[in-house]
Amino acid sequence: MDTRIETNLAANSSNPILSSEIIQAVLADPPRKSSAIQAELLFLDGYYIFHRQDKNLPVADIYKCVSPAALQTAFSHEPIDTGWMQPGIVRYGTGSMGTYLIKFIPPATYLLDCDEVGTLKTPLPAMIFMGIETKYWVWTIKGKTLDPKAFAFHTPLPNIYNSGQVCWGVNEPPDTSPQTINMAWNLFISSLFTSHLATGKSKSHSDDVRQQLLKLHQQGKRFTYPASNLMPIGNKKSVDALVQEILDERNQ
Repeated sequence: MDTRIETNLAANSSNPILSSEIIQAVLADPPRKSSAIQAELLFLDGYYIFHRQDKNLPVADIYKCVSPAALQTAFSHEPIDTGWMQPGIVRYGTGSMGTYLIKFIPPATYLLDCDEVGTLKTPLPAMIFMGIETKYWVWTIKGKTLDPKAFAFHTPLPNIYNSGQVCWGVNEPPDTSPQTINMAWNLFISSLFTSHLATGKSKSHSDDVRQQLLKLHQQGKRFTYPASNLMPIGNKKSVDALVQEILDERNQ
């Protein structure tokens, strides 16, 4: 068995030199018997165990399961301050995949640049906009308020993959943060909507969802997008399920 101990101590470091006693204790099977080792952290599959010796009973060993959040608090001395959060942010987190944010956009009317179809004034349904680093997803739900358990539908716009991930084309979205999520959303909704990925987003105009948007534009007086025209994602997956799939995949 090749067992190695690596050190990376600066020349002016105040860290002590590892003695032979400590090295032997580190290489031994737990529980460690050296008085110099006061505690240790065991990394298991999906959870952590903190092991220490009882100060009052030297022969007693105490084991305690700890959460990743508790470890982050214990080992991080840097304060966390997101600053003033943008309106509509409904979920925020950090992890090995980076920072992620979810923003809820209520139903509204937009002026959309639909390339050769023209500039269209049309209503759009409620949307959920999710970002991780420079990748973003957008889904649609029925109703006017956020419900994570609600079925997710394809957003009735081109330039969005079947998974909901945004195809940015030549645009370069910012890294996800509480301060930039609105910038990313505005960049998306004001972008040029071409014929790319325009199919399968409308029941009445399955070949090009922009024709559905043109119809609503021509009607003029309609203020809401027809929910009956929306196309479900997969086997009626919920917003919560889609978000969890992305987080699970990026945490692997």
